Amino acid sequence: MDSERDITKKMLDKLREHRYNQAREAAKQFVTEAKEEDNFLTRAKILMEEAVNDKKKIITEGDEANDSEHKETFIIKKSTPQFGDVLESQIETIRKTISDNVTFGDNALRYYPDADDMTLDGKIPSLNLSFQFRYADPSGANGLYIWCDASQLSDENTRLIGKIRDAYMNWRNEITQDSDLMEKLKKASKRDE
Repeated sequence: MDSERDITKKMLDKLREHRYNQAREAAKQFVTEAKEEDNFLTRAKILMEEAVNDKKKIITEGDEANDSEHKETFIIKKSTPQFGDVLESQIETIRKTISDNVTFGDNALRYYPDADDMTLDGKIPSLNLSFQFRYADPSGANGLYIWCDASQLSDENTRLIGKIRDAYMNWRNEITQDSDLMEKLKKASKRDE
């Protein structure tokens, strides 16, 4: 009887050891897969960020690549003869569409005669958000770009982002309907040289 008990005990010990080894191997495999998945996700995130950054062709004065693309920049300020009222009207319309809390810098509206393009930059401080409207976007699609740092995507903020899109569409349509505006800007920029 002792021998049967010993045999049973040895068998149970073997089974326990086997289960312990299986659990340990499974845990190692899980950790390895988690590391690989994390590595994959990290690489995917970096690749997506690079793709998004490549797609964003922002026109700014400090960007060397864009300096070579756009040799001329005609900044439209409130004090710019003939076009100051255009800027004022655009700002007023955008604030009515989005919110009174939209701000614009001194160089918010720029015209690029070599590309027959125009951009308008604005900010919404309450959302840590900045945006750019681009009239002749090279993608041929929507020329609305938004940059945002850590904002809650609440219903109110989501509606506000929708209003930014509406404001962009109105801005672009207004410029398109005022067919001679771009031509006037081109002539004014040449006189300014």
